[in-house]
Amino acid sequence: MGKDDEGEARRRTEGARHHTRTRRAPAWAILAVVAAAGLVGAVAATWSGRAGALEHPSAARHARPARPARHAHARATAHDVRATVLASTTTPPPTPAAWAPGTPVPGGADESDPFLTIAAGRYLLFTSGSTGSTPVDVPVSTSTDFVHWTPPVDALPVLPVWAVSGFTWAPDVHRFGSLYALYFTAVVAGYSPESECIGSAFSTSPTGPFTAQPTPFICQLDQGGDIDPRVFVDSDGTPWMLWKTDQNVGGSNTPTRMWSQRLSPDGTRLLGSPSFLLTPDEPWQGTIVEAPDMVEVDGAYWVVYSANWFNQPDYAVGAARCAGPAGPCQDTSTVPLLASNLQGQGPGEASVFHDDAGVWMLYSPWRSLAPQPDIPARPVYITRLGFGPAGPYLAMGPLPSAADLLTRPLWSPTP
Repeated sequence: MGKDDEGEARRRTEGARHHTRTRRAPAWAILAVVAAAGLVGAVAATWSGRAGALEHPSAARHARPARPARHAHARATAHDVRATVLASTTTPPPTPAAWAPGTPVPGGADESDPFLTIAAGRYLLFTSGSTGSTPVDVPVSTSTDFVHWTPPVDALPVLPVWAVSGFTWAPDVHRFGSLYALYFTAVVAGYSPESECIGSAFSTSPTGPFTAQPTPFICQLDQGGDIDPRVFVDSDGTPWMLWKTDQNVGGSNTPTRMWSQRLSPDGTRLLGSPSFLLTPDEPWQGTIVEAPDMVEVDGAYWVVYSANWFNQPDYAVGAARCAGPAGPCQDTSTVPLLASNLQGQGPGEASVFHDDAGVWMLYSPWRSLAPQPDIPARPVYITRLGFGPAGPYLAMGPLPSAADLLTRPLWSPTP
């Protein structure tokens, strides 16, 4: 897919919404108003492939949410549903609103690649960098109640010399002993065709400032570069790095790949050889899979990922079951877990947050449709996930709460 010079120049001025330039498709015309009925139909079709069909959107608004089989009985009441939501951390009822499943997480005007963790008794929300008169490379906001958030500060105010300022995204933060590691994606300075690599930085504080290492952490320019780092810790305590090789650099249609590799106990280097996880094999994915994040639930390993071009309505979130942290991974459905809906077009760049209370997925639509098109420009949404025999599904249930700050996660350690 080619790009003309005029279109590229325009994109450079648009900031965070088009920050991942090597993932871009060519310019295309987009309708200002989306046909709501068409979107609802598409979402209903997607939902039917996951956790039971919503036969018609109007009927779904009033339908009772389905219960996990182990809680079902002939005379269930509304009280039973509430008890199930509170008692079941991995099998909450499916959401009755699959066409608008997300709850906004307050933040900046234009965000993407959200990553949530807990440290120092606070929620920490990291997002991709932004351009402007004062570029912010890695914004981080904090909260103690998941309602009120501090203004974002730059967790990585000084980039290494190899990275281009203003185009930093997909942050991931993890604690290794007494230090916090920040992994990020950045454009490689002075390289053609324009490519990206993964960097690393360390700090004694979870909000930084982080000090970047002078050389990239992962930088396979012969593969188009590397993006979207994410740490996963297995149940035995072994840390792994997940990422994507950027074969679609420059608009190429070469299928991309996702990988994992063991991390050293201090997070400073990779061990062994990379293991292949997944490449596109479903029509809805196009030629791109990216943004992997892994979670282990009840002994099963799942990778949540995004697919297709990030700046089109076909961008969506999928899920695949993996044999383990080293893969391989296989889709359990022919449709996405989350696709374009009444809240936004092209939802993706998801990350998974989990603790004793349950599992949630954060994501950003490429183009917001709520409360109206492009307002807010590119919000962060969060939705709860459930896990059934067919795999992950969009679930109903409460948001994370202040009580979560007092607990430790079930499946992998967080700071």
